[in-house]
Amino acid sequence: MKISTLLYIALLIGLFGTVTNLIFISPLPSILALAVLPYLFLRRSVFVIPRFIYYLYIYFLYSLAGIVVYYPQSLLNFGFYRYDGNFIISYLPLLLISFFSYNVAVDSLFKRFLVFATVINGIAFGLNLVLTNFAAITDWGNPETYFHGFFKSTNGAGGFISIVLSLNIVLFLQERKRKWLLMILINFAFLVATTSRGSLLGLIAGFAFYFFDRTNRAYLIRLALFAIVAVQCAVLTYTYPLYTMYVRDADLSETGVSTYISPLFGEVSTKSANIAIRAVETWPRAVDCFLHSPLIGTGFGSVNDTPLRYKGIPYVVSLNDQPKKTFNDAHAHHSYLHLLGEQGLIGLVIFLLFWHALYRFLKKSADSIVQKFLLVSYFNLSVMSFTEHRITSPSNALPLVIALCLYMLKRNFDTKQRNSGVTIKSVETNL
Repeated sequence: MKISTLLYIALLIGLFGTVTNLIFISPLPSILALAVLPYLFLRRSVFVIPRFIYYLYIYFLYSLAGIVVYYPQSLLNFGFYRYDGNFIISYLPLLLISFFSYNVAVDSLFKRFLVFATVINGIAFGLNLVLTNFAAITDWGNPETYFHGFFKSTNGAGGFISIVLSLNIVLFLQERKRKWLLMILINFAFLVATTSRGSLLGLIAGFAFYFFDRTNRAYLIRLALFAIVAVQCAVLTYTYPLYTMYVRDADLSETGVSTYISPLFGEVSTKSANIAIRAVETWPRAVDCFLHSPLIGTGFGSVNDTPLRYKGIPYVVSLNDQPKKTFNDAHAHHSYLHLLGEQGLIGLVIFLLFWHALYRFLKKSADSIVQKFLLVSYFNLSVMSFTEHRITSPSNALPLVIALCLYMLKRNFDTKQRNSGVTIKSVETNL
């Protein structure tokens, strides 16, 4: 079996496996990519490598250097790949996709995927209703009844459903069929049931940004992003001093967030507490790491190794010297702050160069259902990442990455066919 066929099968299984992160199906393309990468050095033929792939290689190398410097044993720990280093799982397939081609019927494939994902989420939603005695739709204030599908968290489920709903809406706008409209209503109900506000915000912003982009009003996108950053900076100017006073040197392993939530805010609901945790603990923690080591950050995987213990040249180059290394989801809950804290300005700039180059690639690609879906999902994920660390999370990023890989396989195949046709015509002309 050819490697291109094997890669296509792995991507196919991975795509349909993104409906859950309770069973590790979706990382299959990443595992195959890791095995195939050494083969690329022996391969002579290559398609044109897009610029965003070059930037992604640079980011991988920079991240690998950061891992080796901070805690090389991470590479041998499964928890690292599931949490702190999950970008490896999410983006590894893109490193080799430029070297292969396959004739993929992408439009029909993603229509089947949409139906499959909706059915699976429908089963999960029905189970949730039965297991909670229908409290999931009668008691919205109880976090125990929130819908999380076949995912570990409501945000994981919300992000995935938001991406699926993006595909759903694109298909309806393209074909205007009643079945797509019905599925929009169903998937929107699933999304609301997760109570994931960041996922809903990402969906709305994704289509708004797509509309602005298509109507040559990109300045509105820049204005919206500036507004988001400005508001969050304003919040941090108030909450960072609270963090240094109540949180930074505290050991939260004993009393947890009640160490600072109750004294500062009193009794609050679960949703309000989640906002307070971001504003007072996780966002300021990433900022604190950045301030202590602005260029290179405090080490890849260091943000959740608490309490933070800095070692180095203060406010120039420092690493988190906390001896207890933790692999969990206690990240910065903000992708850009997380990258800034762990990898500094250099790491964030490299990643943003990759991310912007990916946007340019999608924008210039031929107009199609999948191209529109990818562009909307790109904007969606970009905005969601201001509220959670989603840009590297497999539950949110892998659907986009795997879809992009399948799209590029087909694009490479079409390019190869056109080039073969040109060569044949040239030979016939010479004869």
